[in-house]
Amino acid sequence: SLGHHIANDAIRDWIFPEFDKAKKNNTIDFEPSPYDVALIGDYNIGGDAWASRMLLEEMGLRVVAQWSGDGTLNELIQGPAAKLVLIHCYRSMNY
Repeated sequence: SLGHHIANDAIRDWIFPEFDKAKKNNTIDFEPSPYDVALIGDYNIGGDAWASRMLLEEMGLRVVAQWSGDGTLNELIQGPAAKLVLIHCYRSMNY
């Protein structure tokens, strides 16, 4: 759990400021929509985040960020642009 906490602190301290810079410089890599969601807090060891992502997309939502598991750096940066953030792992609620 400590590693999870450290990783979340690093995202907050180093990645989220990159979103703020991109927003300020108008260099965000995607066109936001009202259906953007971020799926956070999953290592995706068993692939369950993939299933959740597919279900959300079948519902008409666009998953712009999935982290930490197999998300990309770009997804981490654009995560704050989501209209809704969904917590996929109960352990992430504390962070």
